[in-house]
Amino acid sequence: MALQRLLARAIDPALVLPLGVAFCGGVFWLSLAVGVPWLFPAFVILVLLGMAVPRPWRWTNGPSLRGALAPFAVLAVLLAVTQYPWNRLAASGEFLLDPFLAFDTAFHVGLTRELTIGYPPQLPGVAGFPVGYHFGTDLVRAAALRWAGVDPYDAISRFDVTLGALALLLALRAATRAAGGSPAAVALAGWTLLATDLSFAFAANPQAHWWADILRGNVLVSLFLANPIVPALAMALGALVALARYEAGEGKGWLAVAAALALAVPFFKVFLGAHLLLGLGLATAVAAARGGGRRVRSLTAMAAPCALATAALVLGRGGETLDVGLAPLELVRTTREGLGLDPYSGVALGLWVLLWLAGSLGLRVFGLRTALHSVRGGPPAAQVLAWMALCAWPLGLLFRVAAPRMLEGQKPFNDVYVLIEQGGVVLWIFTAMAVAAFAEGGRRAAVLAMAAVVVLPSTAQFVVKKATLAPDPVPAGMVRAVKALEAASRPGDVVMQRPGARYPPLPVVLVGRRVPYERFTPYLTQFASREDLERRHDTVYRFFHTTDREEAMTIARDLNARFLCLYGTDRVRFNTAGLLAPLREEPDGRCYNLIDLR
Repeated sequence: MALQRLLARAIDPALVLPLGVAFCGGVFWLSLAVGVPWLFPAFVILVLLGMAVPRPWRWTNGPSLRGALAPFAVLAVLLAVTQYPWNRLAASGEFLLDPFLAFDTAFHVGLTRELTIGYPPQLPGVAGFPVGYHFGTDLVRAAALRWAGVDPYDAISRFDVTLGALALLLALRAATRAAGGSPAAVALAGWTLLATDLSFAFAANPQAHWWADILRGNVLVSLFLANPIVPALAMALGALVALARYEAGEGKGWLAVAAALALAVPFFKVFLGAHLLLGLGLATAVAAARGGGRRVRSLTAMAAPCALATAALVLGRGGETLDVGLAPLELVRTTREGLGLDPYSGVALGLWVLLWLAGSLGLRVFGLRTALHSVRGGPPAAQVLAWMALCAWPLGLLFRVAAPRMLEGQKPFNDVYVLIEQGGVVLWIFTAMAVAAFAEGGRRAAVLAMAAVVVLPSTAQFVVKKATLAPDPVPAGMVRAVKALEAASRPGDVVMQRPGARYPPLPVVLVGRRVPYERFTPYLTQFASREDLERRHDTVYRFFHTTDREEAMTIARDLNARFLCLYGTDRVRFNTAGLLAPLREEPDGRCYNLIDLR
């Protein structure tokens, strides 16, 4: 609120969380980059002092907060039964790990802890390798850990999912209004966060484990797992809401707000930065062709910072280990492979593509006409959103963004599906507008009931399956051993442990220490080359298999490792007499200080 009062002299409730999150991430990054930790609280205090400026408190006209209460209440209840109970310590001392995409959660937990140790952060699980990434969400979590003591698992599983859902809900409603949606369309838009596609058509397939994740067009899984795409979408939509306010003559400050949010988007999700930039670029081209000078200038003012931030990430370290290329229909083929179906080609593949598109779009097929109409004319926010929605599926089915080489036994993963997921959220705006218009009159109840029958089955399957999914408990002995390690070490210390794939690397995720190598994360080649990772694996393998104690200690010395953790039946093969000082020893977990006799 303070930022909006300073920049725009009015407050839009839909922009409070996007601006606040972007500000926190940016200022915490600045404090890391210059090595002055107190800059973060200093900037926060300065901005909060801005609220004391003797200026009238003015609220903008927009969708009411009351209208968001019902969908937010439903989202909160669903989060409470699917996310809140896990990723926490139990009374027994076990850590109740959420098994659903546990590797991705563990990666972000590790990255959050890395961002409290130093900058640039090192690759979680592979000590010594700097990592390039869109750090935005993890910077905010790191700030919460550094200054409020909020554990990253608590942030991801409880705080982030809740605040992210609220931020996106409010931004989605506000963006629908900015795009010219009626009050009924705004009301429907908030509920689309729970809407999914026609993936329930594969219910009889034994390989269709999570229906909502089959056809790649649903944000539901990301919403429930606090994926960075959620705050990034809230920022992108918020930027367009601010742009609409500027275009409506509410003041130049709103253009500054729009530019600031557009700058932040790539740092939270670089794919969305590129996606937003594409929409802004196409809308700018249309405006220029029609001689709309003022609109061209405002769109360019948003596009320029977004372009700079996106280029910095793509051309920096994060882009060095990813390849972009043409891969027509790869996502379609991957769907068949994931469902255990035989590959198609020729006419059969063409027919399957049509069915795939129909299923992935689902009810959103009725929003295409409204989006096309918005491209031809309408508010600038509507034009940008329409371009983003209409380009998502063609681009997602045309390109591949993946690591050039995977580790042995791993399959390449095409990250371009994110474009479809992002475009799916935006296309729901136009679908809400189309459904609201069609439901006018006495047929509203019937239309909404039929829509619910189409958009809720996959949602219900996800919620029920996730709520009944048992946790994967990390044994209490392992947790206690790592906690003893925490007491005897400092953040960033390197710990030798076997690179197992059963649990995430506990020193990394529980206490902010580093390990030389781990196999729990299946996409490490997105951040380091296959050759470097294989060399590191060979080095760690030699430490645990050599019978030469001098060789083992030389390896530990080269890796700057001062500690050793063993779990269950893990062991080393060299003579450890005089080399290990026990920190805690239990059958499930044993941690030691490595004593260098040199």
